[in-house]
Amino acid sequence: MPREGSWPSGGLKVILEYANRMSEDGYNVKLIFPLFRINEHFDIIHRLYFFFFTYLRYKITKKYVPTWIQLSKNIKYKFVWSLEKYHYSKNDVFISTAIHTAYSLDKYRVPSDNKYYFIQDFENWDFSYEEVIRSYKFNNHKIVIAKWLHNILSSNGISSDIVPNGFHLDVFKINKSILERDRKSVIALYHRSATKDMPTLFAALDIVHHKIADIKVNLFGVPPQPANLPFWITYHQTPPKDELIELYNNAAIYVGSSKIEGWGLPVGEAMCCGCAVACTNNDGYLEMAKDNETALVSEVENPKALANNIIKLINDNELRYRIAMSGNKHIQEFDINKSSKKFEDIVTENIR
Repeated sequence: MPREGSWPSGGLKVILEYANRMSEDGYNVKLIFPLFRINEHFDIIHRLYFFFFTYLRYKITKKYVPTWIQLSKNIKYKFVWSLEKYHYSKNDVFISTAIHTAYSLDKYRVPSDNKYYFIQDFENWDFSYEEVIRSYKFNNHKIVIAKWLHNILSSNGISSDIVPNGFHLDVFKINKSILERDRKSVIALYHRSATKDMPTLFAALDIVHHKIADIKVNLFGVPPQPANLPFWITYHQTPPKDELIELYNNAAIYVGSSKIEGWGLPVGEAMCCGCAVACTNNDGYLEMAKDNETALVSEVENPKALANNIIKLINDNELRYRIAMSGNKHIQEFDINKSSKKFEDIVTENIR
C-alpha cells in the first residue's frame, strides 16, 4: 500500500476494491501498510519521534486499517516501518501501488513474473520525471488505469495493460429526475492537494455567484471545512456513501477544476448520478469527459472559462439535460465488475 489507510482517497479506494474482489474470489490477500516511504529522509531525532509516537500508536490501535470502506473479513493486514523491512515470501505475488512502492518492490528477490506495478498517475510530485520513467522500466508487469498513461509507457518502449477504473453502477445512479433538479445547484470536491487547483475552483464559483446570486454550492471532502467559506457554499466533511449519492442527485452540475488527475473518480460518480459536468481538460478527466458531448471542458487554470461553462449549464436547461444524459450513458461503459475481473485475471495469470 502507498501509506496507512486511516483516511480515504480515490487511489486507495480503487486498490481496496480490487483487494476485496480477489479476497471474495478465494485468493489470500494481504495488505502491507508502510509508515516510511523510500524517498523520505529524517534525522535520528525525527525517526525516534516517529517510532515512539506514530509507529507504535498505529501498531497498537490498528488505525492503519481502512474503516471508511467495507472490506472482506478474510483480508489480512500488516503494518511495517518501511516496505524494505517486510519479511516477504518468494512464492507470493506482489502488487506495488505507487511509485515509492515500486522502488521498494524492485529490491525484492522474487521472480519478475510475481511482480506487478499498478499505475494510477504520473507520480512526479516527490520524484523527478526521470525517476518516474525509471520506475516504469523495472522488470515487472505494468497495469495502468488510463489510455494517457498507457501512451506514456508505450512511447518509452514499455508494455502495459489498461484496466480502466469502474463504478458501482447499481449504487451510483440517478435517483432524482435530471429535469426536476434545481438548475442552480452545484457540487464539487474540496481537496488540499495543489493538483486539484482549489484557487481555480473558488475563483470560477465566485464569478458565477456574481452573475447568479442565488447559486447553491455543496462541497465535499476529507479535510476540515476550509476557512472563510462564503455563506452560499455548504461543506460536507467525509460524507457517508448514501449522503454523497444524495448530494450528487440533488445537484444539477458537477465542477472539476484539477490541473492533473490520473482519472478523477468524482467526475465519473457525478455522471453516474445524473450531474452535467463542467471540468478542466486534464488527461484523467478526458478519459470520461468529451467536450460538448459528455461534459463542457475548459483549459486548466482558467477560472473564467470554467465559470462560463457553469453559467451555460445553468442558463440552458436543454444543454444541461443533453450533457447529463450523454455523460450518464457514456459512464455505463466503466463497470466495476468488468474492471475487477480484468484486473484479477491479469495478476492471477501465473498462480492458477
